[in-house]
Amino acid sequence: MKILWLVNIIMPELAVHLEKKPTVFGGWISGAMKAVKENGYELVICTTASDVNETQKYIVNDVTYYISKRSAVAEMEEVFKGILNNENPDVVHIYGTEFEHSWAMAKCSDVNKTVVTIQGAMTYLKDHVYAGLEEKYCKDNLLHKTLRLIHKGGTSIELQKKSFEQRAEIEQKVLKHVKYVMGGSKWGNAVAWSINPHCTTFDSGLILRDSFYTEDRWSYENCEPHSIYILHSYPIKGFHKFLDALPLVVNEFPDTKVFVVANTLPVRNYTHIKKMVLDAAPDYNWIIQNKIEQLNLSEHIKFLGYLNEQQVKERMLKSNVFVSASSLENQSTTLGEAMILGVPSIASFVGAMPEMIEHGKDGFLYPFNEPYIMAHYICKLFKDSELAEQYSVLGHKHAEKTYDKEKNKQQLIKMYQCIAKAKRLDNV
Repeated sequence: MKILWLVNIIMPELAVHLEKKPTVFGGWISGAMKAVKENGYELVICTTASDVNETQKYIVNDVTYYISKRSAVAEMEEVFKGILNNENPDVVHIYGTEFEHSWAMAKCSDVNKTVVTIQGAMTYLKDHVYAGLEEKYCKDNLLHKTLRLIHKGGTSIELQKKSFEQRAEIEQKVLKHVKYVMGGSKWGNAVAWSINPHCTTFDSGLILRDSFYTEDRWSYENCEPHSIYILHSYPIKGFHKFLDALPLVVNEFPDTKVFVVANTLPVRNYTHIKKMVLDAAPDYNWIIQNKIEQLNLSEHIKFLGYLNEQQVKERMLKSNVFVSASSLENQSTTLGEAMILGVPSIASFVGAMPEMIEHGKDGFLYPFNEPYIMAHYICKLFKDSELAEQYSVLGHKHAEKTYDKEKNKQQLIKMYQCIAKAKRLDNV
């Protein structure tokens, strides 16, 4: 059987072949790729990039790759038609419903042999972009736009919301067009149903990166007490809400250390003019930096930038607690990686998080808009090493079931077989 994927990244194996730095994103796609190859299926992987003019084809480790130009939907549609005619796959699998290239592929591939995976659920995520930030930070006026244009003060939160709204429109077109959807979680499947009640959804779990399936386990004895691991990127990830909770934690545990994995780092050495610009037209990093300084939290926070797979694992194992503070989230592979290592975990009660943590049994869930509850649970795990060890063991067991490599591999393969069989029956 031949499977054709459309993804939004250059897969790590291809990046190495091209002598480019492998992406730190999409680790679960790499896990699925290995599962498909192990089953003996032929795999073709397409992606788009803005820095290529003509479609490039590579064969690396028995996988065929296409990189085509990221352009208008109609242009990408023509390119994809050519690839589909050339490869004639049994199943087309589109990862991500919110991209223009996803819509282009959905339009030109056979709907009876095409499945899409929901990644971000932009239809509903767009309504959570502001994530409880004060309105003054979220709405642009002419002064804000002019200052950003002149001084490059960053991307406004309102522009981020508009981008999400545009992606939501694409997502709805894709989901209304296709027959088969892999939601990534029960919540994700419900999202698909809400947009297209007639689609068929598949319960195919995700496969984590290889190094998280080893025998390495968190233990209180080997962690750094009173340390926290958390992500920071868009406001949706809720880092500003976490900062609201942190003073309560620091008051109880003055030696608290927070290790932040972030795509961009707040910069302290701005010129006087740049500071004035950002004060007048703040971007999210400026909001975060000011909040850290106003709450006197600088000595407690260390920004790490992006980490590779091994660095993520090592930092997680050293952390006392993992926190997911998102305003909305489908299945979080970062939370999954923390739990399968046994890191005691806390998450906001949003999206698919209740599927990943059973509150009060193998972790804690808290209402997103109540950061003081998050602080309470962090302190509870800091204070009680026995409880932390208990949640470590039970959280690991929960994640083992959620991310069971063999079970999820078989679900993925069964999904492909069902779609290919249905297509053959349609042709009879």
